Amino acid sequence: MKQNMLFLMGVLALLLASPNVNADDKEKYKLFAEETRKEVWALELPEFANTAVPEKYKDESAVILAAHSRLEVTKKTRFNVGAFLGGFHYIDREVNCRDLYRMLVQINDKAALKEFSEFDYKAEIRKKSWRYDESYQQVLGVRIIKPDGTINEVSTDEYMTATEGKNDKEQRQKLAVPGLEIGDKIDIFFFNYTSLENHNLDPFIFRFRQSHPMLSYTVHCEIDDKLTTQYRTLNGAPDFKQSTNEEGNILLDVAMKDIEQTEPDLWYNSMQQTPTTLLYITNSQMKKYTYIPKSTKKKGLQPNPDAASIQEDDWEFIKQAQKYSGYGGLSSPKKGIRLLRNVKQIKKKDWTDEKKADFIYNYYRFALLSDIKSDCNNELFIIYFQGLLDWVDVPNLFGMVTNEDKEPLDKLASYRNTTWFIALPESNKYYLPPTNYLIPHEIPACYQGRQAILESDKSKAKAGRKHFNFPMSTAEDNRNVTTIQADINNTLLTIHRNEYRTGTQKERMQTALAKMEDVDAAYRRLLSIDKEFAEEIGKKYADDLQEMFRKGREQEKDDYKWEINFYHGEDAQELLNYQMQCLGNRPDSAAFVYDVRYAMDGYVRKAGPHYVLSAGKLLGEQTLVEGKERKRSADIYMSAPRTFQWNITVNLPAGYEAAAEGVEKLNVKVENECGAFIAKAVAQNGKLILDITKRYNHKTEPATNWDKLLEIQDASKAYESLSVVLKK
Repeated sequence: MKQNMLFLMGVLALLLASPNVNADDKEKYKLFAEETRKEVWALELPEFANTAVPEKYKDESAVILAAHSRLEVTKKTRFNVGAFLGGFHYIDREVNCRDLYRMLVQINDKAALKEFSEFDYKAEIRKKSWRYDESYQQVLGVRIIKPDGTINEVSTDEYMTATEGKNDKEQRQKLAVPGLEIGDKIDIFFFNYTSLENHNLDPFIFRFRQSHPMLSYTVHCEIDDKLTTQYRTLNGAPDFKQSTNEEGNILLDVAMKDIEQTEPDLWYNSMQQTPTTLLYITNSQMKKYTYIPKSTKKKGLQPNPDAASIQEDDWEFIKQAQKYSGYGGLSSPKKGIRLLRNVKQIKKKDWTDEKKADFIYNYYRFALLSDIKSDCNNELFIIYFQGLLDWVDVPNLFGMVTNEDKEPLDKLASYRNTTWFIALPESNKYYLPPTNYLIPHEIPACYQGRQAILESDKSKAKAGRKHFNFPMSTAEDNRNVTTIQADINNTLLTIHRNEYRTGTQKERMQTALAKMEDVDAAYRRLLSIDKEFAEEIGKKYADDLQEMFRKGREQEKDDYKWEINFYHGEDAQELLNYQMQCLGNRPDSAAFVYDVRYAMDGYVRKAGPHYVLSAGKLLGEQTLVEGKERKRSADIYMSAPRTFQWNITVNLPAGYEAAAEGVEKLNVKVENECGAFIAKAVAQNGKLILDITKRYNHKTEPATNWDKLLEIQDASKAYESLSVVLKK
């Protein structure tokens, strides 16, 4: 690496030598940033000299003229002097990483100007524990290239520094780019320097598609051959050109030209659709208390390794994790003993295995929710949940899956990308780590249809494992039923709206609106827990929990104001009332239900002796598909199949009736193989009644069906603008 590793070595000398140990940290970082910018701008990258925009891209909001990723990773071994003096003379294995991403962008309109005018990033982070030591610095560099070729580098003085974190040890940088205008080109880079001891680097992700077209994207990696380098190409990403330098270290290079296809803003999953390369660099010679996957013990390069070997890493990690001893992830032995005592009571009950599993899952979840000091993670939850099932003799099997923001199991890149779950083999019920407040065996949207592996029933041998896909829900399973009663008071519209959400449709709003006091009460009712906090867990801890409840209630009103804005795309004139009616965490009441009452202005206006009601706006804000988004070459990837239903009743003022021609226009029907938008309207007995359904039949659709989805989207968006005259 002699030639290429000269990159930023001068900068690192400034950082590491620290000639004045008493110098102010901010000043040291400022010097480091200034020198880094000089080094990066001096790099010879021929693609960045090409500033011509092809005619076919003249109408694009922005064009990435050139992009470049550069990665340099080295390893060194040294004695830890402090540890040696203390009698623990181990060797620190340090990994240093220099990571650069640079791009040159043509700014063509206001949207692009806004996108590239502001930046916010962490400047420095330092983490240290008994297990590892990590330091991190990031530098942003920005130059503006005017149409006449003038280059204006953003001055160091323009970067605003603020400190945050424990003892203000983390620096944050903010930049509002001065002087950037439509027609300019902006040259941007992010440089990261990371130093690790007994810890591994986060994965590096190279994406060969962006939200704007790219004329060129090049990647160059130089990696110490004493490390283990594994990479996985996904979704048609180009493979690296592999070579070594004179020192035997690994060189990886790839170049793509004229990447015309972009990532759509709507219904797109980049991990499942964008050509992407995942790169993992592992130091396999760390301390013995760090888990070292078997697949990483062989040093050097492993391009697209066998996914089965990575899966074996995870099966082995599960075995290691199951040896963990403690109290179920709870913060004290007292709470752990209480959990075991209450679970043990159901052992002799005449319940089905599924009912026992649901009870244990809910009780364990409740114990963790009420233990605000618990640090139980998803893996520990599943491990202890299985242990509790074993304790009450409920047959179960361990499994692994990945969610849709990770690679599928047959292309697994790291054992850490899986999610563990428990299956009941008799009833085919699957229990994943808690997501919001779902019923224990409900499958969240991000896991539906995903590849999964289940351990063998008997020998648990590799050959006996079952490979399958998680079940998919239907549009009928995932329903959002909106019931509205609206009253007209002059030009104000008072809306009483009830939301009834099932399946995947309740996931987001449970998180946004459910308060911990309501959640606690719901689980207490479900589990028949009557004891007061202080009696059950002690007064001090109960006081802490009550304080959490109080803060949640303080935030509640603002959360419902957000919900109204989320629904209508604008704020209410006045919020009158709100209430969560059902959490949706039990099989006999599986819907998340809430009420909100408020007044909206601008939905009714006077027209002489008559009123004009914007009836279509009661649907809420619908998605507008416009511009380049109307043309689609990428397949459609939604959260889940789902159904939206509106039951709307508007009580008309006394002495008024809805004009027949306006009511007729409120009847719309669009239906095809992808879904439907169907609206029925009738005026009777002093009321305007709307019965509307919008349905998406599938989670994914081929790009060839885009026009059919547009029919549904356009119909619902056009409905927003429909009005009806209320004649006196």
